[in-house]
Amino acid sequence: MSSLFTLGSLIVGVPAGVFTTISGSQLISASQNPSFLTYFLTVPQVVRETYVTQIIKVNSNSETIIQNVPDEMATEIPRTMLLGFSNNNSVIKRLNKKKWKKQQVELFFDVIAVEGSTTELGGVNNLSSSVLQGFTCTTVRTVKKVQIKKLIKACRRRGNNKVLLAETQLTCMYNYIKADSDVTSFDLYPPDVLLYYDYTLVPRASCRSYFEQLADADFSVFSSALSYKRTALFNNARSCLGITNTSLTKDDIMVLGNMCCTLDGSYIENSDSSILEKLNNCPDLNDGQASAVQTLLLSGKTQYGVPSTWNEQTLQDLGMLPLYMKSAFYDNFDKKTKRRFLKFFLKVLKKNGVGRRKKRMLKREIRKSIRNKAKRSIVNECTVGTITQVTISDDTFPFDYDDINQFNCCLSAATVQENLDAITTKVDQEEYLMIVLSKLQEAYAASSTIPEDQVQLLGPASRLATVDNINTWSITQIDTLSSLMDSSNGEWDPSLARAIISKYLSVAGNKLGSTELNTIGGANLCSLDVNVLKNISQQSLKEANALTVSNCTIEKKKELFNIAEQAFSGSTRATATLSSYQLTKTYLEGASLEYIKSLVSLNVSMDMAIFTSLQENVVLNLTVNEVKDLLGTNLPELKSYENETLVQTWVRSQLQSELDTLGIGINGGRANPTTTTKSPSTTTSTSSSTSTTTAGSGSSSSTTSTTTGNGTRIRADAGLSLLAVLALLIMSQHIVV
Repeated sequence: MSSLFTLGSLIVGVPAGVFTTISGSQLISASQNPSFLTYFLTVPQVVRETYVTQIIKVNSNSETIIQNVPDEMATEIPRTMLLGFSNNNSVIKRLNKKKWKKQQVELFFDVIAVEGSTTELGGVNNLSSSVLQGFTCTTVRTVKKVQIKKLIKACRRRGNNKVLLAETQLTCMYNYIKADSDVTSFDLYPPDVLLYYDYTLVPRASCRSYFEQLADADFSVFSSALSYKRTALFNNARSCLGITNTSLTKDDIMVLGNMCCTLDGSYIENSDSSILEKLNNCPDLNDGQASAVQTLLLSGKTQYGVPSTWNEQTLQDLGMLPLYMKSAFYDNFDKKTKRRFLKFFLKVLKKNGVGRRKKRMLKREIRKSIRNKAKRSIVNECTVGTITQVTISDDTFPFDYDDINQFNCCLSAATVQENLDAITTKVDQEEYLMIVLSKLQEAYAASSTIPEDQVQLLGPASRLATVDNINTWSITQIDTLSSLMDSSNGEWDPSLARAIISKYLSVAGNKLGSTELNTIGGANLCSLDVNVLKNISQQSLKEANALTVSNCTIEKKKELFNIAEQAFSGSTRATATLSSYQLTKTYLEGASLEYIKSLVSLNVSMDMAIFTSLQENVVLNLTVNEVKDLLGTNLPELKSYENETLVQTWVRSQLQSELDTLGIGINGGRANPTTTTKSPSTTTSTSSSTSTTTAGSGSSSSTTSTTTGNGTRIRADAGLSLLAVLALLIMSQHIVV
């Protein structure tokens, strides 16, 4: 064990299997060494997971586990090991110190979020952002309303401390605060929660204040189902700020803030140039937005001046915007400037966690701008310079090989074999990676097998392989499978993912254990045949992360749910069944009607994202009352999702009178059957008109009329009843016309 301490940064190369031979007690001692821990946190995820698994074997008691596992490695603790915590002061403080995944903290949030626990920590504001991400309608079902409001306000954090919340968490929060007197004190709540406000409740005099606070929200959080709310927000902002055209002033832009990330190109091109500062903070720009930014910059009407005055400092001052520019933009810089900037910018992109796809696009456009001014090589010999280890060590490699033919001619199979890791770390463009892959195959042509240590270094080049290529790879170790499944290198074609996983499983002793399931992930797991999935043991699924199985066929979803249902069935009905729901919810797309009905009485407050992912035949067999009890606090969101096909189909199958009992304005149900000739009592219909755009129906309108009650339908029923009475009267009197 002492030898591991001497490895320093080299520990990153130690295979996961080595740690299975070291006792958990030794690993607990090792993790108390700050220097060792710093280096160890850089190892692949599969190695960290193996390390934690060994520690858990020492003592599987939940409270002992969180004591033994280092804070930064708590994300590797299986979810089922995070149940049954006491509200002991030391336990609460330990939980609050650790780094968690959302799927983990949801399982104990109800323990740490209650008033008694937060008091021990000095108040809700001392809850870590890692813990606060566990807020859901399910996890706060037993927490007092006053405390829930405090938790919501505690989530108002910025920068690196921002609490990352999904849409279903945000809508849940809004449903808890919407009736409160301080709901229009917009600066009390997380900006992302404001995205889901009912704008008709925002006082006209306060609308600017509302949008000023909304400026810090993440507008990319909207799901496709609720994206219409994003459109409605901008329409309402235009009305509030008096925007009548596509020319936004500096003041408009300041108020809109992050909403600028949702604007189309016409606004970007015609607005004050300060809009570039806002767009620089956007998580992404679409092609239309990027094109508009480039047009605005090339116009010379920005603080960056005309293109002829641009230099390397200009590129640096543009922040992240160069990531989206096309070759026509880079034509304004000479090759040396582009090289120096690329060296600088690649470090910025790495620090910001920018993925390979975007870096690939950047390099392609820069390369294209260089090729536009140079003749393409037609010779089949290296004229730029042979690629060596020194060449590859340059931060901008393969910048000088903008001609693909030169890259091919100057790169030898031996160089690829000896420097594969360095090459695949720096090369992003697919056409270049194809050459790297071909050279590697050439290097091992004699043996027809690429060794395991080389396969682990393929990185993004692996995504360009064929099934025939994969058949030449040695894939026997979990480390190899893990490196191939690394999502940062891009998505896998299902047929290729299946070939890789099948090759691994063909090795004696290899199976779909929890480590393999975590390594493969839900999307790639769906590439396997259902007969293979049936071999997953309950224990393996129980100890695995929550897997997303949306890509699976319904047959595969059902199989995975059946395994999950058995794996997570608890021993004590009172709490384990609810815990079972939380542990099983990512597999509910394959759930049976019987299981879903069993949740009705458990106060689970199922969110609409899960509800709309259920099988159609399951949803259509749920009554209005069952849906009401199933959704719980999330019931108001049924109205927000009313334009979703599944919701519409369910609504049409219900009696309108029963839908009315929900009190959320859902219409479109079946008319009540006429069972009596008695005239109904008169119902008064009232209507109100507003000048705002509402998001409730999924469409925008400058004037919205709302009708309360069911006056129109009732009057129609009354007319039919009158006709029936008249017909009976005529028949009884034998009137002849």
